Amino acid sequence: ADNELGWRTSGSDAEHKTADYLAEEMEKIGLTEVEKVPVSVDKFQFNDSSLTIEGTKIDLMPAAYQCSGTDEDGITAEIVNMKGGYEYDYGDTDVEGKIILAKVDQMNESWIDGYIRMAAEKGAAALVTYANSGYGEVSNDSINVQDICCEDLIPTVAISANQAKKIKKAIKNGNNRATLKVDVDFEPGEGTTYNVVGKIKGKSSDQQIMLGSHYDKYWYGFQDNCTAVSLTYAVAKALIDSGYVPENDIVVIAHGAEEWGITDSQFDWTLGAWGMIDKAHPEWAEKTICLINTELPGYANSDKTLSIQSVPEYKAMTEKLISDEGLVYGHGDIKLAKKAEDVSNMEDGVSYRWHGVPYVLNGGVGGDFIKERYHTHFDDADTWNEDAMMTNAHWYGLFTMYMDQMPAMELDMTATYDILLDGIGEKKAKKAGVNVDAYKTAIEEAKAVAAAHNDKIAKVNTAYEKALNDGDENKMAELRAEGAELNKVSLAAFKEIQQQCLTADDCDVYLGHPQILTNIGLLQDTIKQLDKKVLWGENGDGALDIVFNLNSYHDWAYYFFGEKVGYDIAVQYDADYADRDKLVWGTDALAPVVYVADTSYDLYMADAMGEKPDYKGAKAVYKEAIEECYADLAAACEQEIAAMQSVADILK
Repeated sequence: ADNELGWRTSGSDAEHKTADYLAEEMEKIGLTEVEKVPVSVDKFQFNDSSLTIEGTKIDLMPAAYQCSGTDEDGITAEIVNMKGGYEYDYGDTDVEGKIILAKVDQMNESWIDGYIRMAAEKGAAALVTYANSGYGEVSNDSINVQDICCEDLIPTVAISANQAKKIKKAIKNGNNRATLKVDVDFEPGEGTTYNVVGKIKGKSSDQQIMLGSHYDKYWYGFQDNCTAVSLTYAVAKALIDSGYVPENDIVVIAHGAEEWGITDSQFDWTLGAWGMIDKAHPEWAEKTICLINTELPGYANSDKTLSIQSVPEYKAMTEKLISDEGLVYGHGDIKLAKKAEDVSNMEDGVSYRWHGVPYVLNGGVGGDFIKERYHTHFDDADTWNEDAMMTNAHWYGLFTMYMDQMPAMELDMTATYDILLDGIGEKKAKKAGVNVDAYKTAIEEAKAVAAAHNDKIAKVNTAYEKALNDGDENKMAELRAEGAELNKVSLAAFKEIQQQCLTADDCDVYLGHPQILTNIGLLQDTIKQLDKKVLWGENGDGALDIVFNLNSYHDWAYYFFGEKVGYDIAVQYDADYADRDKLVWGTDALAPVVYVADTSYDLYMADAMGEKPDYKGAKAVYKEAIEECYADLAAACEQEIAAMQSVADILK
């Protein structure tokens, strides 16, 4: 059911048939209680496309983005080369009803939404993009797509840089009449994805461990994420074939709609997982002692080093298991990093974490793959590294068994408090009127309680290992019950801290308030440069270089695309303005947005037009914004203090 390019996207026929196949495979390897759990999503199915240029032999099959296609006859219009697709590229060019060709760089400059919004704002009928920087750098024949976050505006497709080169040559030769046909099924609110679930039943079902992956994909999706599905199935099969009888249920789950699942949202990915834990099985949050998620496990970075990512509270345990005295080792020339990396929000774990499920993930694939092959048709079997896959399979299997055997989950809440303390921003917090001493006292008290809870965990697990060595099954059963009670407390404390202290944007997740501190620092540095009347610096340190980095770099949209497009992007990740139903895992976790970009844009335009910038007026606006940030900082610290006290009460 894939199209010629091999797509398997949210709610598509290909995704549905793959769910059937995966369910059958689960049953073949011996998993029980196999089911396909439906989750409501926006359907996107890419069937076919063509782009032809009159008077030439150009006849391409572009890759479609998640938006409406064309009618059967397509769009026939002039195709115009808009270079980088920015506001200053358009200038005064009339593109009403025309097809735009534009180079995009979604890693270094703007996500696809900015380019789409700009073309639509100018009245274009469709947008044809290509990339050979940021993503897709492996070849000028690569075609890269990402997920669309903005609303459905105009048909948008991607071609390769070499294909774009031929089109630009045709335009130069006077052959600028193009026909674009895009056949997609795009049905917001009308789609269903399936999370395919199977179990290795444990001696008790009061707790569970999850082995997760996702099976939707672009193109072949060899690494992203077919290897991950096969890894979780292989680990499950090995456990079953070995005769291992777990203490707890081991749940194997292949998620749908990870890459994209909802339109008009800055948080449009990991929708299958969100539906699973938020709608289908919210009770899992109270019984899942760990999600072991999987992404691209068959790839080795150039340094042949694999790492493990973890929520902060599981880092100590994770690093113990990958230490020289630990359980896990590398196969072939693969080495294991001794330090666990931080998890982000770029995979399904973020949806579970929000609901209080702690998780780990195989280490991040490096920039070579991401910049070259990620989300292109070059994500294929040429990337395969068997030693990397074997290393990941080894640690996944052993990690699952370790988590299953230890009665008390080694969830270290002291790590949370170390991060909050390091990130308080003491000088700025004092300026905001925060009682920093009270904040530190709250951390000290909460950390002491967490350390005492850790001692209880260690005591139970140590006693269990002794009872195991002694063959004392009665004592083991007693300690498992004691550990299960501690786990309930640990999970409740973890959930509280996530819901009260975890913040997010569409780039990452954070404990505490670093985005607020960053915005204050950027505004302060901007004012210093305005005092010197330096708007652009040779080292990227001018006032405009700095201020456009506000709001997790989103303010650069004003520079690239102008006021309206920049504002439209900003409000989409502002909880005060965005459709809350569209925020999914970003709901109630967004950092405050600072609205000063209209002033920044005025400075930029004055400079561009050779006019005198209003330095004094801009400084006044930025100073007022700093005061607003201080108010946000005070509120955040107050909430964090309350959260620490609440968690301490839970752990007591």
